[in-house]
This record gives sequence, C-alpha cells and structure tokens, in this order.
Amino acid sequence: MVAGWVLYRHYVYPHAFERVLGWGALARSLWVVELVSGLMLSVPYAVALVLWGRNAARSLGAGSVAVLAGVYLATVEYVFARYVVGHHGEALGVTSARVFDWLTLLGPAVLVPLAWGVARRTGVAWLVGLPVGPAVAAVLWELRLHSPWWQQHVVFDQHAYHWVVQAVVYVAPFVAAALACWAVDVRSSA
Repeated sequence: MVAGWVLYRHYVYPHAFERVLGWGALARSLWVVELVSGLMLSVPYAVALVLWGRNAARSLGAGSVAVLAGVYLATVEYVFARYVVGHHGEALGVTSARVFDWLTLLGPAVLVPLAWGVARRTGVAWLVGLPVGPAVAAVLWELRLHSPWWQQHVVFDQHAYHWVVQAVVYVAPFVAAALACWAVDVRSSA
C-alpha cells in the first residue's frame, strides 16, 4: 500500500490535481483548492482502508480518519496561506515556517497510522504505538536541519531518484508507527 501511495503521489496526483483546477469554478476559492488537494491525497487511502478493514464499522471509521487527515492538511495549508502569508505572498517568518512544517509533519504522522490501526488492529493496546510516528518524524526533521550529510545526500540530492528518497522520508513515520502499533497489538493479544 505504501508503494502504491508513493507512486500515486508522484505520478498521478500532480496531473490529476492540475486537471481538476482546470474546472474553473474550483480554482476561485483558496479553501476549495486546498480541500480538493487534501481529499485527492487522502481518499485513495480511505478507499484502501474501507476495502481492507476487519469489518464494516472499522472500515468506515478508518476511512473517515483517513479523510480527516486530508481535511487537516487542507486546513493547515489554507490557514497559513490566508492568514499567515496573506494576499501579498510575503515569505513566512522563521517561526511561522517552523510551526507550519511541524503541523504538516506531525498531524499526518499520527492520523495516517491511526486510520490504519482503526481498520486493522484489535483492542486498544495498539494505540501505545502511535507516538512512534511523531518521534520518527521529529528525528528525521532534526536530521534535515542539523546533519550536513543528511542535507547533502537526502534533502538536496540532485539525482533523478531524489523524489523517491523524499517520499521515503515522508512516509517513514507512518510506516514506523503502523509497525509499532502492530507489534503492540500482537504482543497484547498473545
């Protein structure tokens, strides 16, 4: 599923989003543009969760959490574009940029594995594994800011495969949290 989403995000989403924006009426409202973007990123995941959920209730709950992740990202994007950056397009200040980065990093690091856990895990003990996502995201973010090797080889690498490296860095927190939740779930049900 992870590979499918990464490929969708890189190859399908940009072109599909561009076509949707070409519908005219959608592009008039910044909120609608951000919402469509968030939903186009989250609905395929929601559909996969609905198909792979343990039962109908879990499937629908997981799909809802996945869509919520898209709405969350759309809201953050909209609030920053509308109220922090403003109409003149001035650059974000250092503090605003960091808040934006942390919100867009940590929110999905919790919501994406939460949706998977709702669909696939049993009981509630697995929730203990959720903090792994934000922890991995924070470590990767700190590497991005403070590691010269990381900056040279991961962040600013100019090779053709660079988008793959960036995608792995982005989804690593989701995968780590989902695996931690699975491990806790297996351990608690044993």
